[in-house]
Amino acid sequence: MSARNRTLGWPLVALSAVAFAALSLLAWRGELGAKALVLLLVAGAAFLVGRRNLSPDSRRPVDTAGKAIFTLVGMMALLRHRIPVEDGVHLPIYVAIQEHIGSVDPTTFVVFGLIAMAIKFCGVIASAFGWHLLLVGQGIRYPFWSAIMTAFLIGRFIGTFLPSTIGLDGYTLFEAGRYSNQWSRCVTAKALEKFVGIAGLFLGMVLTLPFGYQVIVDVVEKVGRPEAAPLLAGGIAAIAGGICAAVVIGLVWPVLLTKSMTLLGKVLPGAVRVQVDKLAAAVGAYKGQVGLLFAVLLAKFITHFTTAVVYYFTALAIGVTAAQFWPITFGSTIQILATVLSPTIAGEGAREAFQALLLSKQLGGVAQAVLSAALGFIAAEAATMWGGAFLWTRKPGWRPSSTLVDGAQVDYAWIDDSEDAGFDAAKIAAAAR
Repeated sequence: MSARNRTLGWPLVALSAVAFAALSLLAWRGELGAKALVLLLVAGAAFLVGRRNLSPDSRRPVDTAGKAIFTLVGMMALLRHRIPVEDGVHLPIYVAIQEHIGSVDPTTFVVFGLIAMAIKFCGVIASAFGWHLLLVGQGIRYPFWSAIMTAFLIGRFIGTFLPSTIGLDGYTLFEAGRYSNQWSRCVTAKALEKFVGIAGLFLGMVLTLPFGYQVIVDVVEKVGRPEAAPLLAGGIAAIAGGICAAVVIGLVWPVLLTKSMTLLGKVLPGAVRVQVDKLAAAVGAYKGQVGLLFAVLLAKFITHFTTAVVYYFTALAIGVTAAQFWPITFGSTIQILATVLSPTIAGEGAREAFQALLLSKQLGGVAQAVLSAALGFIAAEAATMWGGAFLWTRKPGWRPSSTLVDGAQVDYAWIDDSEDAGFDAAKIAAAAR
C-alpha cells in the first residue's frame, strides 16, 4: 500500500463518522427517508474505502468499533421509527411494543417461550453433532457431551458478544486443535462445516418456499409490484437451489465440480472460484465418506430449520394466534441469512428489521414482528447462555476425558498452559478461512 493511500485512511474514516453521526440524529428523531439513505451510503462507502487504507493493526479496532456503533444506532433507528397504528396515529415502534406486550397472556408467553427454547436447543445439539461427525471423518474423536457439546455452548456464549459466527467457529476450532494437536485436519473440518452449514440454510429456504410463497407476495405488494412475486420466487429458488446443488455435487463428485469450474473459470468471478477450490480441497480429505457428509448436511439442515421454527413459537408467545407455520418459517430463513451477513454484533437490529420487512403482515404488524424477532434471539440465547459456566470452569489444566487421533489416545504433551496460549477468536477464526 502506498504512503499516499495510507494517508487517506483516517480522513475517510472521519468522514464516515461525521456522516453516520448526522444519520444517527435523524434516526433519533424518527426521520428516516431519502436524506438518511444518502447519509448511510456516504458513511458506508467512506468507511469501506478508508479502512482498506489503514494499517492492519489499526483496521481491527476500527472494524470492531464500527460494528458496535452500527449495531447500537441500528437498534435505536428501528425502535424509534414511527409506524401507523389506529386512526392514522403514528407511534415509535418501542411505544407500540409496550402497548402490545401489556395485552399478552403471561401463561401463553411462558409456555410458548419455553417451547421455542427447547426447539432451539435441539438445533444446537444437531449442529454440534455435525461438527463431531466432521472431526470423526478426520480421525479425531472426542466425547460428544462432555467435550464437543460443551465447546459448542462456550462458543455460542462468546459469539453473543462478537460479530457473525466468529465466536462459535473460533472456539470450537480452538478446542479441537488444542487437544488433538491436529490443526490442519481441524481447519479442514471447519472449512467444510462452513460450506455444508450454508447449504443446510439454503436447503431449508428451498424446501419451505412453496409453502411460504405468500411472504414474497406480501413483500412485493409493499412496493406496489405484485406481478413481480413469481420472478422473485424463481430467483430465490434458483440461487438457493443452485448453491445447494453445487455443495451436494461437491460432496459426491468433487472432481466434477472442479472440472465444471475450470470450464467456467473465464466468466465466473475469482472469489467464486476460490471458494469452489476450498470446497473441493476440504471434501477431498473425506474421500469415500459420502454417507458421513450427508449426515452432516442433514444435521445442519435441522440446525437452521429449527432456528426458523423458533420464530413461529415466539409469535404464538406474544399472542399472534393467527400465525401460520410455513410462511413464518420460510420468511425466517431469509431473515437468518440476512442476519448472518449483516455487519452487526450478534445480528442485533438486522434481525428485527428484516423480520419486520418480511413478516409484519403475517404477524399482524411491525411491532409484533420486531417483538417476535427479539424474543427469538432471547429464547435462543437463554437456551445456550449457560455455556458461560463451562467457560469459567475451563481451567488451564482441563483436558477432555479422552482424545483419540486415528484410534490412539493422545498424551497432551504439546499443550502450553501459559496465558499466551489462550483463545483468541480473531486469530483462530482467521485460520479457518
